[in-house]
Amino acid sequence: MNDPIENFIEMMGLIYQADGAPRIAGRIFGLLLVEDEPHSLQGIAERLQVSKASASTNARLLAEKGVIRLTTKPGVRQDFYELVPDVYRQMAIKVSARMKQVSDQITGARDAIPAEQSVARERIANLAECYRVASETSLAWAEKLPPSK
Repeated sequence: MNDPIENFIEMMGLIYQADGAPRIAGRIFGLLLVEDEPHSLQGIAERLQVSKASASTNARLLAEKGVIRLTTKPGVRQDFYELVPDVYRQMAIKVSARMKQVSDQITGARDAIPAEQSVARERIANLAECYRVASETSLAWAEKLPPSK
């Protein structure tokens, strides 16, 4: 491929895949990043040369992650997908919330360990603190990001 847009879309698929997410989800995200219009599932499937079922499954996944949303066009009966407003801040906020949730879970697990197992409790407390700091840092990061279109 020599088309830089196509290369970017494919790169986003590979990035998502390397992070344990479906490659097609990353390609859909890449597509919606580079094209400034909502896309129907059929349009996504045709553009990325994937099945409509796969486009649907992965678009729903991205919507659950909070990076794209379902939208409509007046007079058109199909549903469309587009980036959420301020997508980069939303991504950072989601990361922050997840890190906070993990910190709380780890803290709860530490609290269940008997006090006489102080080394284990301290190590687990430090892990919880690591996630708490990551949560706060992600939130601070979200505040510093410029608004996205």
